[in-house]
Formats: sequence, C-alpha cells, structure tokens
Amino acid sequence: MDELTGILGALTGLATVVLSLGIAFWAIYLKHQKRRLQYEERRLMIEKGLTPPPMLPEEPKKRTPEESLRRGLIQVFLGVGLAVGYAVLSRPGVGGPPDWVAGLAAAVIGFLGLGHLAYYFIARRASQDAHDQTDAVV
Repeated sequence: MDELTGILGALTGLATVVLSLGIAFWAIYLKHQKRRLQYEERRLMIEKGLTPPPMLPEEPKKRTPEESLRRGLIQVFLGVGLAVGYAVLSRPGVGGPPDWVAGLAAAVIGFLGLGHLAYYFIARRASQDAHDQTDAVV
C-alpha cells in the first residue's frame, strides 16, 4: 500500500508539472497565432493596394486603486481562512500534525493582501491630494 501511495504521489507531481507547462505552451502558441493572423491580414491588404491601419502596441493593463482594494480584501481573507484551517488542524486529537507549508502559505497570502490594501490607501490619498491641488489652481 505504501508503494502505491508513493507512485500516486510521484504521478501527481509529474502531472502537475506537465499540465502547467502545457498550459503555458498553449498560451504562448495562441498569442503567436493571433499575431501571425494580424500580419497575414496586413500583408493581404498591402497586396490589394490598401493602406493598413497602424498596429497599436499592446499596452499593459492599468491597475486602479479599486482593483488593489478588491485583490487585497480577497487575499487577506484567504490568508485568514488558511490560518484558521491550519490552527484547527494543529489541535491535538483532530488529526495529524499539519504541514508547515499551510502556515507559510497563510502568512504569505495574508501579507500580500495587506500590501495591496496599503497600496490602495496610499494611492487613494495621493489621488485626493492631486485632485485638491488642481482645484486650488482653478
């Protein structure tokens, strides 16, 4: 039985790595295909004597403070939930000793959420100050 558990554990790890690499490859491939189709469309327009519109550079998404608020709240509560789960599992009589990774994950996710919340409050204050300065000039 222990041998079967070891084999299943190894297969689970291997499947996780293979699927992760497959998803990353697929995303890169689809982006490449999209770009190739755009260039093909431009080439056909040029062959027909039309002037293709300029290609717009892909701009990174601009993050708003409200998005940081949402992410921060979700991550803080996720971290708290993991910490509660870790605390419940670490009680004697409930189960075996929990893996230390759960406690570490709770701390990392929780503090990442706190970082997002701190950014939200700093960005909100900076935008209010900038807004107040433009009102004073007018």
